Order: sequence, then structure tokens, then C-alpha cells
Amino acid sequence: MVWLLSIGGALVALFALFGLFLLWGILHLRQSKHQAATEIRWIELADLAPLANECIEVFHRKLGVRLDLNDCDDTAQKLDDAFRDRYRLKEAFARDDFYWYFVKPVGACLGELLRRHAKHEWRKQAGDPPSMRVVLKDGHSEVFPFEKVIKHAQVGDPGDLVAYLEFARTLDLVAKERQR
Repeated sequence: MVWLLSIGGALVALFALFGLFLLWGILHLRQSKHQAATEIRWIELADLAPLANECIEVFHRKLGVRLDLNDCDDTAQKLDDAFRDRYRLKEAFARDDFYWYFVKPVGACLGELLRRHAKHEWRKQAGDPPSMRVVLKDGHSEVFPFEKVIKHAQVGDPGDLVAYLEFARTLDLVAKERQR
């Protein structure tokens, strides 16, 4: 009977430890996401090209992947593939004070692909992260590359970034077609 109580107590302790570990993970994720959302608000338009270049350099140096902003399809696929191992992606860019730092350079790289291949233009309003806009015949469309990276890191599926860029390029084609 005593051994049954000992096993029961050990199981309760094990489940409690698992629960604490799970809680810590959830809190760490929330804190990291909040920090990333706060940090991207401080990005200025002048920071975008250096951040995109940093993305290219880190992918090459630490992940062994070559990105080329002139090749939208290939680069979009490589960015998307990198999210299959989120831990490795985060570690490649991690800073002591900002584990989710990858959001800044990867978001800038994603935005530069949109600028070069889908005719989106960077915009910045005080207190907000940089966003992008494309003018349509009857208005405009806005996209938010940094927020897309945060969302993709949390719940993104393989192919989402490729589809995001393909949709933006299609939108640009439709806008051109309507202007005729």
C-alpha cells in the first residue's frame, strides 16, 4: 500500500512538473511575441535595406542557404523552408536580449521581395511597423511583412510565404490589367 502511495505521489509530481514546463513555454512564447511586436515598431525605412542584407548574410553564413532578391520564387521558397525548423531559424539570428530578432531581417527580406517583384512600396507611420502598399485602380491594398513573419512563426504552414508572395504578384498583375 505504501508503494502505491509513493508511485501516485511521483506521478502527481511528474504531471505538476510537466504543467509548469508547459506554462513556462507558453509565457515565454507570449513574451517573445510581444517583444517582437514592440521592436518592429522602431524600424525606420532607412533600416530596411541593411536588415534585408543581414537576412541574406545570416542565411548564407549560418544556415548554408543562398538568397537572391532578384529571384523571387526561389528566395520565397527558401524563406518558407527555413520555417520548417523554427528553432534553427530563431537561433541563427538570436541576440542575447532578443531571441525573436529573426523577425526584423526576415520581415525586411520578405518586404523587399514584395517591393521588387510585386511593386509594393514601403510606408512608415510613427509608432507603427513599416507596412507596404500597392495602388489599385479603385483604391489600394496594404500588407504587413513583419507581422506576417510573426504569424508564420507561430501558426504558419509550409507554403504560406510562397502563397503570400504569389498573391501579391497576382494583385500587381490585376492592377496593371485594370489600368489599361
